[in-house]
Amino acid sequence: MVAQATLLAGSMAPVASSSGRCIGSATALSFRSNLGCTAQFRVQQRTCLRQRELTLQVEDAITRAKKEETVANLVQGLQSSAVVFGMRHERVKVKQLQEFRRKLPEGAKLVVAKNTLMGVAADQVEGWQELKSGFKKENAWVFIGEDCIAESVKAFMDFEAGLLAAIPKEQRASAKPTDISIGVMDNKPLDMAGIKKLEKLPTKAQLITTIAILIKKVPTKVAVAIKQVPTKVAFGVKALADGDEDKARIVGELFPKPATE
Repeated sequence: MVAQATLLAGSMAPVASSSGRCIGSATALSFRSNLGCTAQFRVQQRTCLRQRELTLQVEDAITRAKKEETVANLVQGLQSSAVVFGMRHERVKVKQLQEFRRKLPEGAKLVVAKNTLMGVAADQVEGWQELKSGFKKENAWVFIGEDCIAESVKAFMDFEAGLLAAIPKEQRASAKPTDISIGVMDNKPLDMAGIKKLEKLPTKAQLITTIAILIKKVPTKVAVAIKQVPTKVAFGVKALADGDEDKARIVGELFPKPATE
């Protein structure tokens, strides 16, 4: 008689090491032969722990490299910006954020990054530590260069108006689809109202044009008098050049009015 075996049952269970870690799986099989004998087999499939650990190390390395890349991008943004503000985005859809990003002018950009990474970047660039006061919730960060401040703020205000327009009128007064957590300019913190005031800030090109127009309007008699005192003119030119580097000073401080007798 030829012996034949019939599978009665099968099950799979995890296999643990002495430390309790799962290192593989085992399959238990039961057979009964036509001779009336029953046999049980246990097949163990062991997972290579070393291979799994190497995989985790590679994943950690990729994550760390990605974080370092993000921090480097944030540092570059801080170094090239005159204004930076954090925008709450938990109620904003990804598509809406992308639309806002497209409407920002050249010289401005939107970056969604963890507060912890922004904190690391702020510690590396002088003048931006105040941003940390807005780290209570996650932010989308808006970086603005000095030549597009007003235009960028207007883009944000238009974006905010568009979000409010999608809300029923009776709810708009209390609605807050987005908000500014913190803004910084010249190492000084700005709230939402302070950021919005920057919409009226003239650009550097506009300021230069205004100064050029004012210079052209200098009376002829003053011009003749200036020609007679070349030393003072040279001093004045140097003062203006130095004043251009010191953004906190105004022309009136460079050329104070003479004291009246």
